[in-house]
Amino acid sequence: MAFQLNRRLTLFRVTSVVFVGLLLITPQAQAQAQAQVAENPAAEAETAADPFAVPEGATAEELMAFITSVKQQRGRTMESVVKAASAAVAGAEAIRALKDVPVPMQIAAIKEEISALTFLSRVNPKMKAKMASLMKELENSPDPTLARLGKMEAFKARIAGAGSASEKDQKALINDYKKMVAGKDLDRENYMLGNTLARSLSSSSNTELAATFYEDLAGMMLTSSDENIKSRAPNTLGSARRMRLMGNEMEITGTTTTGEDFDWASYRGKTVLVDFWASWCGPCRAEVPNMKKQLELYGGQGFSVVGINLDNTLEACDKYVAAEKLDWPNLFSKKTGEQGWNNPLVQYYGVSGIPTAILVDKEGKVVSLRARGQELNRLLKDLLGEPQGTATQTPEK
Repeated sequence: MAFQLNRRLTLFRVTSVVFVGLLLITPQAQAQAQAQVAENPAAEAETAADPFAVPEGATAEELMAFITSVKQQRGRTMESVVKAASAAVAGAEAIRALKDVPVPMQIAAIKEEISALTFLSRVNPKMKAKMASLMKELENSPDPTLARLGKMEAFKARIAGAGSASEKDQKALINDYKKMVAGKDLDRENYMLGNTLARSLSSSSNTELAATFYEDLAGMMLTSSDENIKSRAPNTLGSARRMRLMGNEMEITGTTTTGEDFDWASYRGKTVLVDFWASWCGPCRAEVPNMKKQLELYGGQGFSVVGINLDNTLEACDKYVAAEKLDWPNLFSKKTGEQGWNNPLVQYYGVSGIPTAILVDKEGKVVSLRARGQELNRLLKDLLGEPQGTATQTPEK
């Protein structure tokens, strides 16, 4: 998904993990990559001529330069990124094996190692054991700075898995977070931890728990001395509102790209996909072929699409709509300051990542907050039965 905050917070969210961009690679490519990840990442660098080979006898400074270099050479294929991530782990391990390395440099190396291992763990579950070993080593470090880092990274790992955790563990995690920030001014680091936890909780089926935490987080944000954080509180409250849409009606108002008032009431009795998107968003564009196909299959049975566009200019939206021949209405505000992420509906429902695809049934009740890809197809079949139309669109794989 594509994300929004103010410029500095956006940068943190989008690039918080060096190799996170790889998540856009298809599951098939990830499956292929599993066979390429060795249990010892250093095995990826076998020869001196290999740019991913850890230089022998290098100083800590030279090894950090090596890590920077392999990140820059990681390329765009899964194979090359796996090699780069593996080499980064090996370089960081080499730094930790040296004596008398200043703590700040150790921390920098460890963060690079954690970033790379986070990615590698997603393409090869065996890497999770390596990550766990590193966390344990850090937590038991005699150096208090490294021990604190270990505890914080272990906490981040728990947050990342909150979506699939039991309700008991989710509540325990929320309580641990609240204890950690209690009595403190909510700074950027703790805000981002809380926001990540909220987003992770929102991916679970316990939408009420996620909504409640979003509300609690918004309350903390309103008391922050950081004006950037404070200004995000209304959007966070909007996220709580979005979490509570399940089983309830969704309200949509605004104007279309053609300047007409949008008539949401006219869609009652139809099954509607409400798609928050932008022409610059790769994952949004990737959904379009399947959306077109489902319209061909189920359009005669009352399935419709309504787009909420987040482009910064109407021209960008219109150009893409014309090029792709999108024949469904798209809402776009022409009022000053209401474009992009400032779209009123984006703020009202706390949309912070796109595509966000919400499916509304014939009774006007929301049945899914994540109606994308195969999940959309499954939901439509459940709601409308076997398709009566014929598809000419072939979704991209």
